[in-house]
Amino acid sequence: MRALLLGVVLLAALTAAANAQPAMPDGSAERAAMERLRFMEGTWRGQGWWQRGPAQRDTSSMVETVERKLGGVALLIEGRGVNAAERVVHNALAVLSYDAASQDYTMRSWITNGQVGDFVVTLNGTELSWTRPASGGRVRNTARYTATEWNEVGEFSRDGVTWMPIMEIRLRKQP
Repeated sequence: MRALLLGVVLLAALTAAANAQPAMPDGSAERAAMERLRFMEGTWRGQGWWQRGPAQRDTSSMVETVERKLGGVALLIEGRGVNAAERVVHNALAVLSYDAASQDYTMRSWITNGQVGDFVVTLNGTELSWTRPASGGRVRNTARYTATEWNEVGEFSRDGVTWMPIMEIRLRKQP
């Protein structure tokens, strides 16, 4: 009888604890927010350039691939740029997602030289922008999309007021 009573008490305690746990989010808020970025999905091809120093600019043929992942709660973005000598001059990977708690789009990116960054991304219609600290100042990226074009400009500023272009890509969406 004592064992039965102990079992009933234990079952009641476990049931109460399970019911007290907050429900796991179902991802619907994240999916809805990410649906606003559907225009980014696809394969994009074109040209890009990067300022590597005062007198050195690398140009490349670019391919950017944007794929919906995890049932729509994240976008995987992979970019690769190859110069005329077939040398890779740009190789990057990013995951873009939405944080329902903070109501921010966030991006984590990696580039082939080992740099990793986490950025809050601002969405304004079909324009995305983000900033990051850089040696001696800040870098600001602005990507503008139409149904068929992706134009992105990167700028550097030492003071946050005066900005100079340091990169640009112009891509067309592939059928």
